[in-house]
Amino acid sequence: MRSATSCAICARRGSSWTARIVGNLAANPVGGVSHGFAESHWIDFSADLDLDKLIGLPDTHIYARGADFEGDSLGKTNIGSSISFQQTWRPVPGWRLTQLDIEHRFGRLKVIAGRSALNTYFGASPLNCVFMSNTACLTAYGPITAIGITAFPNSSWMGLGRYSFSRKVYAQVGVFDYNNDLNLAGKAGTDFSFFKGSGTLIAAETGYETTFANDRYPRRFRIGIDINTDAGTSPLYDKNGQPAGISGLARTTQTGTRLGIYALGDQTISRPDPKSPRNLAVFGRVFYNAGAKSTIDWFASAGFVKTGTFKGRDNDTIGFIVSNTHFSDDEVEYLRELRAKAGGRGTPPRNEIIGEVNYGFAAAPGVRLLPNLQYVINPDPIYATKYPRDIPSAIVVGLRIDVRFAQLLTGSK
Repeated sequence: MRSATSCAICARRGSSWTARIVGNLAANPVGGVSHGFAESHWIDFSADLDLDKLIGLPDTHIYARGADFEGDSLGKTNIGSSISFQQTWRPVPGWRLTQLDIEHRFGRLKVIAGRSALNTYFGASPLNCVFMSNTACLTAYGPITAIGITAFPNSSWMGLGRYSFSRKVYAQVGVFDYNNDLNLAGKAGTDFSFFKGSGTLIAAETGYETTFANDRYPRRFRIGIDINTDAGTSPLYDKNGQPAGISGLARTTQTGTRLGIYALGDQTISRPDPKSPRNLAVFGRVFYNAGAKSTIDWFASAGFVKTGTFKGRDNDTIGFIVSNTHFSDDEVEYLRELRAKAGGRGTPPRNEIIGEVNYGFAAAPGVRLLPNLQYVINPDPIYATKYPRDIPSAIVVGLRIDVRFAQLLTGSK
């Protein structure tokens, strides 16, 4: 591994390399289908190549990133919920090439092309990833499940244009290939077949944002739309137009278009000393499914992140988030039918409410420990369709471990 000095030399010469490991430990001593423990983790390597410094091509960068996801989901194995309480879990484990794209600036216009995930560039916020719940990281919950947007670590061919009207206001539009086969085991993100998927993803977003460098109380407001020309599968019906939960046949493909609308806002409301990282920021997220029927109708979340806690702990954080995922009537009816077929009774709740409170302990430069407590009301039974009644609300005790090697080696905060 490079020393801190050699990393700095690399950056001056036009290339910078980073690595990161994130681990999630979770257990549910209360509630769920059964009590248990799960561990999941990911490791990723990324590179930024400045082609101006390397070959004299100005305003041009190449970004590359690869990641490996491993482990189990407590939500799937013990609680039954489709919403993971570990943001490091993915249903398909293994290594993937998650990003390989080139960026060039034409003044105010930035153009990016290559392979990447939609949520790398849309609907993102640095406040999303100070939690362990998958309702927050990397994108607010909803667009991935309901619209089918590509999400880290999965990638596809894409092109994006972003125009900055000023230092604070921008608009961007992106087009991404939609091909679920690229996410299968063994693909590893290296299937470069060009736009051979079943649809096309179109994303548009506009926003206003400031930073600590130009605003005492930084803020970030974004609204966007995700369109998928592949309408996905019906939440309820089979190919014969009958309820799939009763017939036992696979749910049929739909016609039309999936369309989701989202908005997010972050606002720093307290910053006593502009020279200190201490601050308090509040945030909100909302997603609404406005297109073809899907499993989720809407999602909303809100919370806060306080940076700077006890005396001498300026970089520690306290985070809180509460979210509500509202499942569609068709999805709930399908789950009810499967429960009844297994001998159970009742209709699963439509709203799954999850809260998380955590403490981010800056143990060393680049090393953060995040003990957290999550509480889930009305866990959905998507991974426990034969459970005969409503799944008991669960308490999840978790620990996130985050190691950023560039900061660890250089001692930077």
